[in-house]
Amino acid sequence: MKKLGLGIQELSEFPKNNLIYVDKTEIIDSLIKSNKYCFLSRPRRFGKSLLVNTIEGIFLGNKQLFKETWIYDKWNFEEKYPVIKISLSGIGLDTYTLKEALEIIINDIAKNYKITLKKSGYSLKFRELIIALSQKNPVVILIDEYDKPIIDYLGKDSNRMANINREILKDFYSIIKDSDKYIKFLFITGVSKFSKVSFFSELNNLTDITLSEKYSQITGYTEKEIVENYSDYLIKIEKKFNIDRDKLLGFIKLWYNGYSWDGKSFMYNPYSVLNLFESLSFNNYWFNSGTPTFLIKMIREKNIDIDKFERSFEIKRGVFDSYDLDNIDTTLLLFQAGYLTIKDKKVDPNDLSESYKLAYPNKEVKDSFYDYLIGEFTGFDKTDLFELTKGLQKELEINDIKSFILNLKTIYANIPSTIFSKENERYYHTVIYLILKLLKADIIDIEKQTNHGRVDAVLFTKNYIFVMEFKMSSSNSALRQIKEKKYYEPYLSDKRDILCVGVAFDKEERNIKEYKTKTISQLLDM
Repeated sequence: MKKLGLGIQELSEFPKNNLIYVDKTEIIDSLIKSNKYCFLSRPRRFGKSLLVNTIEGIFLGNKQLFKETWIYDKWNFEEKYPVIKISLSGIGLDTYTLKEALEIIINDIAKNYKITLKKSGYSLKFRELIIALSQKNPVVILIDEYDKPIIDYLGKDSNRMANINREILKDFYSIIKDSDKYIKFLFITGVSKFSKVSFFSELNNLTDITLSEKYSQITGYTEKEIVENYSDYLIKIEKKFNIDRDKLLGFIKLWYNGYSWDGKSFMYNPYSVLNLFESLSFNNYWFNSGTPTFLIKMIREKNIDIDKFERSFEIKRGVFDSYDLDNIDTTLLLFQAGYLTIKDKKVDPNDLSESYKLAYPNKEVKDSFYDYLIGEFTGFDKTDLFELTKGLQKELEINDIKSFILNLKTIYANIPSTIFSKENERYYHTVIYLILKLLKADIIDIEKQTNHGRVDAVLFTKNYIFVMEFKMSSSNSALRQIKEKKYYEPYLSDKRDILCVGVAFDKEERNIKEYKTKTISQLLDM
C-alpha cells in the first residue's frame, strides 16, 4: 500500500518514498501551453507549493519524476529550461530583513547554476540572474507565496511592516516587466491579490486564473480523485466506523468538501483529507493548523454581520479583482484565506455582469470559526461557555423562560468590559447568535427568513416553538415587530405551542434589562 504524502511539497519525494501523488499534470500542461504569465490565489495548505514544484520538474526535464502521470509521454522533456524558483513561505524574517532574504535566495540560485553575480542589491541581482540564465533558453520564473511577507504583518503596528514589505516586493517584482524577452513562463501563487504590488498593475498580460472554471481543479481534490487514489485508506475508515462507502464519502464531504472558485467544481481540502487518512478520525485539521487571529479580531472591530456567512450572501465579481492593504475588505480576505467560498455563480441577463454567493465551505471551517468567534466576542473559550449554557436547552424544554433569561444575563455579566461594545446593537445580537449556536442544531433556527422579514431566532423543542426577537429599545417593541411581521405565521399549523418572546437590552447595564412572553392570542390582543 502506498503511503500518504502529508506535508510533502517536493515532487521528487513521491516516487522515491512510494507516496500517493494525485496527478494534476494534464491541467498543468494546459496551463503552461495556454499562458505565459499566470497568477493563482488559493488558501494556505491547499497544494500551491506542490503545484509550483511540479511545474519546476516539468521545465527542468525531470522525466523520471513523472513516470506514472498523464504528462509522461506527452511532454518534450528533452527541451529543458533554467528555472528561478523563489519561495517566500519560509524565508525567516525573524532573522533577516526582507531585502537580505531576497538577496540570499538570488545568490543561492546563482550558485546552483554556477553563476557569479557582480551587481549589488536584490533587484539588480535578480535582473542579472535572469539575463545570465537565458543565454541558451528563456527562463521560467516561479514565485510561491509571493504575499507571505505582507500577510504575516497584517493587523500589527497599523500594518507598518506590511506596507514596508509591500514596497520592497513591488521594487523586486518590477524587474519582471522589463525582462519579458528573457522569460518563457511566469507563475505566481499567493493567498491574496494585493493592489499596488508591481506585477498586478504593470504586467498587462498577467492572467489571473483564480476564478477560472478551466483551472478550478488545479489544487485540492475532487471526490473522483479521492476514490481513485485513496481506496485503501477509505476501506480502513469504513471498517473502523462500520459504515459503507457512500455513507463515508458523505461524512468526508460534510467535513472537508465545499471549496469552489467557480461555483461549479467543489474541491476537498487536501490537508484535512490526508490528516483524516493518517489518523482515521474526523477533526478540524486545516483550521487548527493556522488560527486566523487577525481576521477574527477584525470581524469584531469592524462590526461584521457574521450570520450572513452561514445563510450565503451575494458579492459582485469586481470585488475579487484586488484589495488595498490600507483599506482591507474583510469579506474578500475571508474568501481568499479559505474561510468563505463560492457556493453559486450568477450572470445578470440585463448586462451579463457576474456575481457570486459566498458561505462557509464545510463543517470544519464553520464549527471552528464559531469557536474562535465566541472567544473574541465574549472572552470565554467554548468549554467555559458550554458550561454556562448547558442549562439553556433544558429550560427551553420545560418552558422555563425566566431561568433561560437569567442564564443569558449571567453570560453577559461575565463578558470583560474591554471587549464589550455597549453602543453597538449588532454586538448584542452577535453574542446571542453565538450562544444559541451552542445549542443542539435540531432545536434552533437563527435569523430565520420568513415571507415578512427575518426573525432573530426560532427555537424548537418537543412541545414548544419559541419565536424570539431582541431589541435595544423595549420588550414590547420586540413583540410588536413579531406581531407586525407575522414571524409566527409559518408555524401555525404545527401542533406544538407557540410562544413569542421579546427581549430588550440596556446599553448602560451592558445586559438584558427586560423580557416578555406572549402566546399567539395574547400577542394579537396587544
